[in-house]
Amino acid sequence: MIICSLSGTSQNIQQVSETDIQGITILSGNSFAGEKLKDYLGSGADLYLEYGLQKVFVNEYKLDNDKVTLEVYIMDNAASAFGIYSLSISRCVQWNLFGSFSCITPYLVAAVSGPLFISASNKTGTQSGQVLCVQLVKLVIDKNPQEIWYAPALTQSAKAAPFTNTLRYYKGPLGLMKGLPFWSEMFENLNFHIFTMNIYTPDYTGIIARIIFPDESTFRSFITKSGLDVMSDPTQPVQSANRLYRSWFKINSTKILFLESTSPETNIKDFLPAVTNYKWFEEE
Repeated sequence: MIICSLSGTSQNIQQVSETDIQGITILSGNSFAGEKLKDYLGSGADLYLEYGLQKVFVNEYKLDNDKVTLEVYIMDNAASAFGIYSLSISRCVQWNLFGSFSCITPYLVAAVSGPLFISASNKTGTQSGQVLCVQLVKLVIDKNPQEIWYAPALTQSAKAAPFTNTLRYYKGPLGLMKGLPFWSEMFENLNFHIFTMNIYTPDYTGIIARIIFPDESTFRSFITKSGLDVMSDPTQPVQSANRLYRSWFKINSTKILFLESTSPETNIKDFLPAVTNYKWFEEE
């Protein structure tokens, strides 16, 4: 699975103009960076800054009776753009129209393109409003082509692949508190990069995660905090204080696969991608 990435991101983009869609009018246009990010995002700014927000462009468009607000967030990298996207979407009626990661609802169209998180929203939820949102997001993507970034091969595991649309990325406590608050205690005061997927089967539910730590001591601290033993068989599920079963698979001294599920019969090795090496763990 791929989305796009552009290293050395410029803080400027090619924006949608009135010549791109017949009859459209630009009602307003602004951009925010540095200290001004908090002027626009208010209390939500800290979450975006945790993910490495550099600048946001905000334009309002009108076509016939529809008004759409288009936001283009320039993040540090593709993973960070995906992280904000994954925490911003819900109730998608159509997935991945624009490459690997996009979400369409009557009121919102969101997508990731390299370090860009793109969001177009309308207040009416009409079909014409949705179509205009789709047009605007597509134009931003087309006018700002990006290089390819590979999402973790965790998504290529046959057992996990059906749940790709639940993929999320966390890189700090604010994101974790918003998207996975019941894991916050395990990661308290630790540095990490986490991709997670929610697993739903007739027999059990669970969360599978690929976790990268900055060093071996942080990895060991996490194992202790999660109620596991670094010296025991990591693939054998252990019941934790929350009555769920945890297990892990070690890639190296700083990278692991971690599974929490409702069943003691789950085998974390079932979620390994069918590859002959573990290079897939190296990607951010």
